[in-house]
Amino acid sequence: MNSNLRLHFLKQLLNWPMRLLDRFLPERTATFPQTQIMEAMFKRMFQAYHLEVAQGVFKEINNFEGDGNFPRFLRVLRKLMLELGEDRYYREWIGLFILLASQEYADWLAKVTPQEIKYWCRAQWYVSPDMLSDEAVNQLKEKLAPDVLAYYLWILASKKYEKVA
Repeated sequence: MNSNLRLHFLKQLLNWPMRLLDRFLPERTATFPQTQIMEAMFKRMFQAYHLEVAQGVFKEINNFEGDGNFPRFLRVLRKLMLELGEDRYYREWIGLFILLASQEYADWLAKVTPQEIKYWCRAQWYVSPDMLSDEAVNQLKEKLAPDVLAYYLWILASKKYEKVA
């Protein structure tokens, strides 16, 4: 099966259960360091989403309110993570996830080459720092690396835009 079609069917399959989960899962307050970190991450992701919608990302489909399914997906993930974070065992795993993600990013950043940064920006986002020399990319690696992973969403999730969203 075509990978785009398979992805479309997967998203369609998830939409209905997500509606139910979003409606019936209770809101939870983050009480532990692990869940407080998760809560802060989700807050910044919602911020990025709202700013992206405000920029008119969905205007080509005449939907200026946004997708609907994606923020629902984020809300359900947030509710699940905060709920599971109340259990000691799951809380440990959430903490491990946070630590490993941070460490893996640092490890990736240390070994990624300027050529890889250029390639992945171009392959995923149709933009690239190709005009920069490899030496310049290496010097700017910490500023360019978020573009490889999240493109402009990293900027929208910046704490300096908290009051805008």
